[in-house]
Amino acid sequence: MKLAVDQINNWIFVTGVIRSGTTFAGKVLSLPVEVDYIHEPYGEQRARSNRPDLFPYVRPSINTKEMQKYHEFTKRIFSYDLTLRGYYPEKDPWLRKVTKRLVGSRAPFYLRLAKLNVFHKAAIIKDPIGLLLAEYLHLHFGVKPVIVIKHPVSLIASLKRVNWWPHPRELADKQLIKDYFYDETEFMERSWSTPMLASAAYWRAVHKVLLSQARNYPNWQVVTHEELCRNPVSAFKHLYEVLDLPWSESVKRRILKLTQGNRSTEARKGIVQDFQRNSANLFEMRRDSLSLEERRAVFEVVKDVALKIYTRESFAID
Repeated sequence: MKLAVDQINNWIFVTGVIRSGTTFAGKVLSLPVEVDYIHEPYGEQRARSNRPDLFPYVRPSINTKEMQKYHEFTKRIFSYDLTLRGYYPEKDPWLRKVTKRLVGSRAPFYLRLAKLNVFHKAAIIKDPIGLLLAEYLHLHFGVKPVIVIKHPVSLIASLKRVNWWPHPRELADKQLIKDYFYDETEFMERSWSTPMLASAAYWRAVHKVLLSQARNYPNWQVVTHEELCRNPVSAFKHLYEVLDLPWSESVKRRILKLTQGNRSTEARKGIVQDFQRNSANLFEMRRDSLSLEERRAVFEVVKDVALKIYTRESFAID
């Protein structure tokens, strides 16, 4: 069936580490009816790869068989010629489980909507699993990367809430090490004493790569989660403008509803991703939930990369 994907002349790739706000950013950028939303297509492909424990890395040169497999899969994303399976976490509330069984989980649900959308002129591909693919996608498919960065102490606090702990070993692709960590293999191979410190090392490693790439491409958008929360309307309006997306008063009202819809800053009980809450003070709440000792320990791991984006004062360690 012809899906008229050739009507889409504006492809945008939203990525960042898990729990950094990529879903929030992707959904807000895809609010207009003319904009499709593709949710995490690389998760399924990674599960089928030779190393499903690693985040995929593809050089622009596509010089290994594994990279070539990802390239063939990626071409299908841009024609919507793919099938995405549902994801049904055991921890989901019963009502959400029932809803997902009826309409499908996010990835297949939004892909169906995109295939049916006769008005589409742009598409958001949102995927934290593909965070090491930004340069490859930009050079081969002309996507506009949007890198969402969350303050490391805020991210650690968020990971602690859901008990998810990424580790640098998930980035241990030998090509990636050769390209970005040839001078600090010890850091990537270190045994970290706690999951918190390992996740801080993961934050540092990911952002060393992404910021290094972004410096080479002035049109890449690097935005902090804190700015999206503190000034959501102005921050997203700027992104809409530079990404050539259709801004409207309707979009503005929906952003306000999402970021001020719940008087509480804390997420509602049982909800891993709660978008309808008061976001203005979210950073301070997350940061201050870690002890002074924890914040200092995180700072020591990430400081050389983090201080390119955040101030020392933002860690509240003095």
